Formats: sequence, C-alpha cells, structure tokens
Amino acid sequence: MAQDIFFQGVVAPLRLGNADAVLQLLPAIATGWPYRVTAADPALRPFFSITAQPGTDRFRCEGHLEPALARSFDAVNAACDAMAVLAQALPLDDRRLLCLHAAGVVLSGQLWVFPNIRRAGKSTLSVALAHAGHAVYSDDVVPLILPQDGPARGLALGIAPRLRLPLPDTAGQGFRDWVAGVPGPRNRQYQYLALTGQPVHGDSLPVAGFVILDRQDSPVAARLDPVPPDVAMDALLHQNFTRDRHSGEVLQAIADLLALRPVCRLQYSDLTDAVDCLAAGLPTSPVATDLPGPMRLFRPAQVDTAAPPLRPGAPIRQRPGSVARAIGDAMYLADPEGRAIHRMDPLAAAIWDVLDEPATATDLQDLLAESFPATDPARIAADLDNLLRMLAAWGLVES
Repeated sequence: MAQDIFFQGVVAPLRLGNADAVLQLLPAIATGWPYRVTAADPALRPFFSITAQPGTDRFRCEGHLEPALARSFDAVNAACDAMAVLAQALPLDDRRLLCLHAAGVVLSGQLWVFPNIRRAGKSTLSVALAHAGHAVYSDDVVPLILPQDGPARGLALGIAPRLRLPLPDTAGQGFRDWVAGVPGPRNRQYQYLALTGQPVHGDSLPVAGFVILDRQDSPVAARLDPVPPDVAMDALLHQNFTRDRHSGEVLQAIADLLALRPVCRLQYSDLTDAVDCLAAGLPTSPVATDLPGPMRLFRPAQVDTAAPPLRPGAPIRQRPGSVARAIGDAMYLADPEGRAIHRMDPLAAAIWDVLDEPATATDLQDLLAESFPATDPARIAADLDNLLRMLAAWGLVES
C-alpha cells in the first residue's frame, strides 16, 4: 500500500510504498515535527519516495527535488535520507527561510549555531550538550528567519539528533552509557536519540552567535577564539543550502547578521572539555526575545538568464543591480540575477572599484602598469583579460 506523509509546513509529501518498517520509525525520529498519514495521491509529486524491494529488508530510496540516482537502504538509512531531503523541502514553501547545514543548541537561554565543517563532530557535540542539559534545536540543519531590522531567529526542526557510530574514542564511559539508554532507531552506522523535553518544530529563539568547530585528533585543551569576519562569512555562505534564493539578498542578509552577532572558533579534542568550555566561555550578553518586525522575503534567483559577452574595445562598467559587500579584508560580489556569490582577491576588488565608472581594458592596463612597474606588460594584459572575462561570465560587468 502506498502512503503519503505530510509534514507540517511542507506541501509535497514523503511517499512510502509498502514501507511500514520505515513508517514505524517516524515517531522516534520526527519527535517534534507534526505529520499526518494519508493514502497516496498519484497527482502529487513527493519530495522523496521509499519503496520496499520485494523479498528483501531493503528499500528503494529516491529524492525528487533535484536529479539523483535511486539508492537501496535498510529502514534506518532510508529514514535518514528522507529526513535530509525533508529539510531541503522546507524552505521551498517558505520564502522567509535561509537554511544552514549546522547544529543549533541553547546555552544559558541563548541559541548558538554551529556551522557544519566536515567531520568536526557537530552532531556528537550537540548530543553531548544535550547530555549536559542543554536543549538541541537541531544537530544538522538550522532554518533562519531574518527580519528587515534586527537579529536572525533560528527555528527548531523537531527531528531527533542522529549520532554516527561508532562513537569517537574521546566519548567518555558516562556519555556512552547514557547514549545506550536513550531510545531511538539505530543500525550499524547511525543512532537516533528520541530525547524528551526538546524544542518542537517551529519553536524559535534569536541567534546569539556562531561557533565554528575545529576538532583535533591530537589532545588539545578546548579554547574559544574570535574569528575574522571574512572567515565567518565563508563559513555561513558555504553552509547555506537554500541555493534558489537571490544571492544578492543572501549576501546582504548574512553580512547584516554578522555585523550584529559574534563568531568564535572552538578548538577541541575531548567532548567533555568542549562542553565545559562552551558553557563557561561563550558571551552571555542579553538578546531580546521579542518577536521581530517584518521579515525579509527572499526572491528566487534568475538562473536561466545569461549575461552578454563583452564587446572588444568597448568601455566596461559594473552591472547595475550587482551587490558588493566588504567583509573584513575581503570583497564579496553577487550578480543582479542572484545566481551566485563570489569572493574577490584584493586586486580583483580594486579593479571592481575602478569599474564604478566605465573604463576600457587599455585604461585598466595602464593603471596596473603604473601600479606594478616591475611586472611584464604582456602578463598584466593577459591576467586582466582573464579577470574581465571571468567577471563578465559571472554577470558582474558589462560593456
């Protein structure tokens, strides 16, 4: 029997085909995300489908939000894949949202966001913080809503945290024993923890700040250090997976957010040490909890629009509608159609600034030759031509 699972706030369903083993896992996985089960409607396109493979305990799993090969999984891994695509489906129906690959944990009543850095241990650290009594908004995806004036708010997903198994060697026996006693689906690769008393889907708090995790294999004492603004910008841009949003608006929103909130790096190796360091070392300045005013609504990117090539010899200028933000020592640019965000090196940023007024390639070559008299003019011309062609292909400059 085919069934459709509708999660609150998401129009498209999760479709199950004779997948009762997966359905039975959902109460312990979507612990705080309300959903309803109906008979499948063939007229609706699901965001993900899970279909039993006859004669096996495996399921055919296929995402429908973007092209991807179907895969075969057991029930737990099938549910894992479905939850990942569910988080991608959520912002499709809510233009307020930017979604980060990140964990979100409440410490001292404030929501701190941990952007995902591969194998940095964010899920394990999130669960360790839960063990210490801190509420977990999410261990993998944090949706943000950004007011037009004021700090961002993070939303709870209502999905149980998921640990990768086996636990790291730095996990103490007390933590291991606690994890073993928490109910939740598991297999050899993953374990969900159906924690009680956690935030439910749609709960929100202002974001107090961001912590970039830097887990070390060798023993080090846990420490928190401030992060340069451009490093913070790179971390948030790389972890934003709402790629359909207009990149210029995303750039402005994240730049405004970073101007209001601190970003730290946590270097650590031991879980308990990291938990203690976060509890004692994060800033605790008051954050207003009142609901903010009007929210930003992000336009979709115009991905099917191509910028015209440069005309040889014609003056060149910045394309109207481009967005430029200086963050620390770096310059970030977004094209008027909102297709992408690009980080400029200092020389490219300087050329960009000059093109605030129309200038020919010859004008720019002369300027660079005056600034770099020891550099071969032929090399200057070739490098400049490559840069201008690149800026034009990105839709940032025009003839």
